[in-house]
Amino acid sequence: MAGIRAPLFIQKGQYDAQDFRAALADVRGLNIGVIPGSAGDGLKVTAVSGNSARVAVAPGRAWIPLTKNGTRDSRGAYYVDLPAPGIQFDLATASATADRYDLIIARVTNETDATPYSEVPLGNFAPGNLAAGWTVDVVRGVDGSGAPTVPFENCILLAKIRVRRGALVLAPSDIEDMRFTSSQGDPTPLSPLRTAPGQSVASVAAQQNRGGLIYNTDEDRLYVKGATSARPLSAGISLHTAPTSRGATGWWGADQPNGGNGRMMTFDGAATSYDRVGIVSYQMRYTTSAGRSGWTSCWVMSGGILQWDGIRVNTGGSGAHVGVTHVWISKNQPLAVHLYLYSQGGVHQYDDWQSTAQMTIIPVE
Repeated sequence: MAGIRAPLFIQKGQYDAQDFRAALADVRGLNIGVIPGSAGDGLKVTAVSGNSARVAVAPGRAWIPLTKNGTRDSRGAYYVDLPAPGIQFDLATASATADRYDLIIARVTNETDATPYSEVPLGNFAPGNLAAGWTVDVVRGVDGSGAPTVPFENCILLAKIRVRRGALVLAPSDIEDMRFTSSQGDPTPLSPLRTAPGQSVASVAAQQNRGGLIYNTDEDRLYVKGATSARPLSAGISLHTAPTSRGATGWWGADQPNGGNGRMMTFDGAATSYDRVGIVSYQMRYTTSAGRSGWTSCWVMSGGILQWDGIRVNTGGSGAHVGVTHVWISKNQPLAVHLYLYSQGGVHQYDDWQSTAQMTIIPVE
């Protein structure tokens, strides 16, 4: 555990310029929790392969809530920093008869530390077993029971680990990431970044966290950082229209729309590397032959899958279908949004029809 920094609130020892730059960059006001970092892995707990129940805690920083007698003091929080390469340690031996749940926490203890760098041991906690400064620790559970209760204030939960009975190693699925649960907050820096004139969005996106905004100076356009890259937040919209006109006498509607039967309008296009949402507005006007009646509606398909069935009308003679819906176009799938005139039992014989539709396509990630 050598090298774990004492929290800056102690104000003892010596700190270099990097310490103060990190503290100022990560000031989060009243927010608390782990600072995810650009890769989202700050203080993340993972299993270490080998022949023991061993875990690793990645380097990172966090704001730990200041709590007194069970009440959160909203005026402050404790800043802690675990330097690279982080730490590794073994959990207690697994039971031979029952599973156990252990909790990994980061906690601040007290203000009596007189050293600039705390070296605090890991241990199985019991009330009153406090170490100076701050530490990453294990709250060991009871064999055959659920997750234990954390008996301390001034701490945040990093992970819940299932130590299976008789297990010699941990599987990745045995570790549940608890860093960003609802009660702990997510203080990810989401301040917008701005490109310089002539600078690409991609070069700035590398510096932004997921969910952050990037303003493109040249395009006067806003982007949002996704899992891997930045995409337009509300721009990059494409618009399609698909009108049809008067048909021929003897055209029949379709009772199971697909293929070409009953198709009124089509929106086709190439695949993209990202998901898309299409907002479709349509209207269909038709006239049927005398004596033909039954249920009719507009079916909207995407990639051959029904996504919308408009309001069904039981009518003969003439009628109209008007509506708005949205469809999902999965990434790496071609655009294939088709609108059909549904006809109960396929018995409608449409003497003529007029229809038009418009679809706005928005990229998402």
